[in-house]
Amino acid sequence: MTHIVATVGPACSSREVLGDLLKAGVDVFRFTASKTPVAELASLAEEVRGLAGDVGLPVELVLDLPGAKLRLTNEAYLDLADVSELVLRFDDSPSDLTGPVPSLGVSGLGPGDPCPQVGDLVVIGDGEDALRIVGQTAGSCRAVPLTTGVVGIRRGISFPGARDAGGAQEFTPYDLAGLRAMTGSPFDAVVLSFTESADLVERARAVLRESVREGPLPSVVAKIETAAGAAAADEIARSADGILLGRGDLLLDTGPVEFHAACCRVLDAARAIGCPVLVGTQLLTSLAVGWLPHRSELATVSELLADGVAGLMLAEETAGATDPVRAVTLLTGLRDRYAPTTVRTPLFPSHP
Repeated sequence: MTHIVATVGPACSSREVLGDLLKAGVDVFRFTASKTPVAELASLAEEVRGLAGDVGLPVELVLDLPGAKLRLTNEAYLDLADVSELVLRFDDSPSDLTGPVPSLGVSGLGPGDPCPQVGDLVVIGDGEDALRIVGQTAGSCRAVPLTTGVVGIRRGISFPGARDAGGAQEFTPYDLAGLRAMTGSPFDAVVLSFTESADLVERARAVLRESVREGPLPSVVAKIETAAGAAAADEIARSADGILLGRGDLLLDTGPVEFHAACCRVLDAARAIGCPVLVGTQLLTSLAVGWLPHRSELATVSELLADGVAGLMLAEETAGATDPVRAVTLLTGLRDRYAPTTVRTPLFPSHP
């Protein structure tokens, strides 16, 4: 069975929309901890669990920990169409979007980590927008936008020479606290971002064993989103309870030419040993701006369904789109056509 995973965000945080998503076919809700405290997400997850019980539908709840990643600190959207120049400050300071030259703070830069250089390209999010560095001072850079999109809240960034987010393979204090907070939470599984080894999965499981004194352990899902993670997909698949193929950061790390090969390595490794694999990032995002989805999206999603992937994860399609139910309804229709099933099975069975 291919499960439909919906990411919870501003567009679908009301009881009414969450209920509509359940009825439209959502099997799993993903709660991202990159922008919202874990305790707040756990409270919302409890509400979703109760809502699913009210409508008589099964649901699984997943907490996605952010890992180490450079992120903007803006708490409001920034329309680049109105910006000719902006400042990036790498000191974790708040962003200031007022005035003729907006200032965007960047969090996650460690001591000694390099800032971008003049001429470097800074990519925002999953590649939706880009900036060119035109000036540099101590701890900050001036940049000009190369695109005219709208920068979302606390989006990730990448640039040449940036610290490898997955390289250290150490839990951030925030992620470690999130793992420990799984105790007594409603979440069925936890996602580890930037997984590049089986060791990270085992260390996460050890933290969970220390924290969860009674009852089943939550499942551990390894998000593979770097070239190193794809190269180690065999060992990761043998250790994890599931794999989330994070295509957004993976493309940024591999580049466009090697991207498809990396995706195939992950899918093949998971399929070889029967490890459930979920695929996410930009499955049906064209619905946000158009009535019909892009033909390439339809082809990719239909092929993944026919191949029997364990789950397809909607992100912006449900978290930020104007009509999240529409994307789920289409995905359910595609599933009924290309991966029909009469038995609804759990994605993450309980672990003793």
